[in-house]
Amino acid sequence: MENFSKIATALLLFIFIVYGCEFQDNPHEATNLETGEFGKLIKKDSELYNTLENTTSDKALEEGETPPCVEFIYPLALKVYDSNRNPIGVQYIMSDNQFSKILENLSSDQSLSISYPISTTLADSTVYSVNNNSELDIALKNCTREDIIVYCNGIIAPPLDKPLDYYWRVSYSQINENTYLSGRFLISSDGTLVFYFNNQEYNGTWFFLFVDDKLHLNIKLDGESELAKSWSIDGEVEMGGTNMTIKILNKKIKLELLYETKYPYKIGSAGPANGIVFYDKGQYSFGWRYIEVATKDLKDLEWGCVASSISKARNNEIGSGYYNTAQIVIYHDNLTNYYANPMVCSNLNNGTLLAKDALLFNQGIYNDWFLPSYNELELIYKNLHIKNLGNLTESIYWSSTEIDQNTVATINFKTGEKTFTSKIPGKSNTKARVIRYF
Repeated sequence: MENFSKIATALLLFIFIVYGCEFQDNPHEATNLETGEFGKLIKKDSELYNTLENTTSDKALEEGETPPCVEFIYPLALKVYDSNRNPIGVQYIMSDNQFSKILENLSSDQSLSISYPISTTLADSTVYSVNNNSELDIALKNCTREDIIVYCNGIIAPPLDKPLDYYWRVSYSQINENTYLSGRFLISSDGTLVFYFNNQEYNGTWFFLFVDDKLHLNIKLDGESELAKSWSIDGEVEMGGTNMTIKILNKKIKLELLYETKYPYKIGSAGPANGIVFYDKGQYSFGWRYIEVATKDLKDLEWGCVASSISKARNNEIGSGYYNTAQIVIYHDNLTNYYANPMVCSNLNNGTLLAKDALLFNQGIYNDWFLPSYNELELIYKNLHIKNLGNLTESIYWSSTEIDQNTVATINFKTGEKTFTSKIPGKSNTKARVIRYF
């Protein structure tokens, strides 16, 4: 364990020195914690626990064996719940010893906002798991080192003396999990969070910990909704630049770091991604305040699978374009090889997908673009096009809002009228322009 302490300390000191802790307005230039892996732990009444107990005996330590250890990155805050899962307080924890005492004094009908199991596979392929508070207490006491992890707190959460909100956005990946694509975590300095998804807010906690030599992220959302259950997780994490990948069983979730912009923008001005700002809602909520539109149209592609209903993509409201676009892509990604074999949908389709092209679009080093909802598209027409801004043409433009299984809400930019367009339009008849929130 002494060897692990030296390795962890040296690694984190190196990261601290090389990357620093400065917050910058451009998240793609912001420094971030690099490397690190995560794992999971022990089970008291199991054979694995007995094995662990043997490895932590005095004899094992004398023979130089290294027992597994759980080390949390402090400070952290955990919510306390009663027997009915109602939050009744918050515990602020600064050390393993304090954490252990809290676990010991927790009544049998109370619980903490920790997602179990926490487990890891060691170098010899042995798997250890922690499945409840009692087992976690034992795992903490198996650590022989002091809390010597030196880390950059500004990377994990913004410093208390810098009132700068920052978010981790669920990003699109062609190979990873996209169920909650478009969701954003607003992280507080004390480890509490708000998850924004489909214009709804979900509260919870989030903290990092080391399990043996692997870095983990533990997320717990309040409530018993399906979304809360899905996001109550503990997983190994890979950090790289402004990206983080959470590894949970056979799936991976990709998150990207975003900072709240500190500068005011006006309608018609250039946005941070070199687009054109066309909407300002006046304050930050759900992780954004402004919307900008790209400066060029997408290629002519089909909107999607004809004669297919994507009911989750029928939102008109401002702020729903990203969610709509995500639902369109998730639907087609879940079809069996749609892009190479569109016959799984219809022999009328050619396998192209406008929404996917939108998610893969890049401009000004930003990659978080999507198709506008109908109301967002209408704002582009009213705030930009009729003022001869944005280099838009007098064509019909797509929204991400489905009308029914065959048609989509569009706007004729020559007249401003709402139109209904087939998901498979005539060639070059319909244009598309992507947008992004910031």
